Amino acid sequence: MGEKILVLGSSFGGYHSALNLRKHLSREHSITVVSSDNEFTFIPSLPWVVMGWRKPSAIQFPVAGSLRRKGIDFVQDTIVRADPENNRVIGEKGEYEYHYLIAATGSELDFEAIPGLGPKKGYSYSIFSVEEALNARDALMGAIDKGSGSLVFGNAQGASCLGPVYEMAMMVDAYLRRKLLRNRFKLSLFTNEPYLGHFGVNGFGMMTRMLEDEFADRDVEWKVNCKLAQVTPENVELEDGEKLKNDFSLIVPAFFGSHAYIGIEGLSNPRGFIPGDDYLANPKYQNVYAVGVSLAFPPPFETRVPVGVPKTGQMSAEMAGVAAHNIAADINGGPKKRGKDFSVICIADAGDTGFYLSASPLFPPRNKLVHKKGKRAHWMKIAFEKYYMASLRYGLPHLDFGW
Repeated sequence: MGEKILVLGSSFGGYHSALNLRKHLSREHSITVVSSDNEFTFIPSLPWVVMGWRKPSAIQFPVAGSLRRKGIDFVQDTIVRADPENNRVIGEKGEYEYHYLIAATGSELDFEAIPGLGPKKGYSYSIFSVEEALNARDALMGAIDKGSGSLVFGNAQGASCLGPVYEMAMMVDAYLRRKLLRNRFKLSLFTNEPYLGHFGVNGFGMMTRMLEDEFADRDVEWKVNCKLAQVTPENVELEDGEKLKNDFSLIVPAFFGSHAYIGIEGLSNPRGFIPGDDYLANPKYQNVYAVGVSLAFPPPFETRVPVGVPKTGQMSAEMAGVAAHNIAADINGGPKKRGKDFSVICIADAGDTGFYLSASPLFPPRNKLVHKKGKRAHWMKIAFEKYYMASLRYGLPHLDFGW
């Protein structure tokens, strides 16, 4: 009788966890993916959806059939409660038992923390799902069609996924310049970071000066150490009293891990992220592993305004490989891999150019740091997206970007 391995989530962390588990384990061991979403979405391309430069079908892939062809079961369900004492999780449609669990459920967006924040109950837009990106696209183009206005891009206190705001500000600038409308719009960026390009990891060397120069050339006004007070139909209001006119605003909120984990002593921190040891196993429940956004990552640097640590798709996939290897080692024996010495590779698009960044390890001091700007990075991001999606659809080898 084999072991039951349960994977929660089907994005970068969950999908790659399941594939790696199947490579390491024989068919006597069952692998089941439970996810609220049947579609894998290439999240780094959502800013292009907002700009109207990419259709959702180009960056989505139905995972159920692909997983089942590889001997991995798939169930579409939303997990509402974990029960690690009894080695099970509870979903809206059923209960799922396991011998080993990989939590890769991603994030929940904390719009409720700030009055008026968010697209459903508030007056700002977001960018973490296709639906959110499409709504933001319609609102942005509606604001541009008015011929002039104030467009605001921001990271709220506690936010950790900080890059999309930078990309959006630069891409909108590039779009307006092509339309010969740039002189009619004010573009503003505010962030919880202590300086541009801090990104929750104490920066990447000269990247800060590169971004400052870039925003100066693009006439994008920027402000750091910001706390958001509220968003109204008229203004984005900062805690220091400054008001930015709100003809359109896209603001990244802080994240929760998952409410399904909150309140379970030893399993998660108060915001629903799961702590992991050096091997990504939970210290109390050693048969529970966490990867991607689900992994608790305390900020290693003190900042005036709370700034979270980002987890990119590349990092999530790298963690997935480590967690799968270590579960296989638990089952079959053998040495485990350490899972917290992450490197990072990131390509940020700016519409008419791009930024390439690689750092090893993620936190300074680093053994290696590379950052470059140019059209080559812009085309590199496009090529990588197309190849990556093709690799999912047609089973092509994944490019070796650290995972």
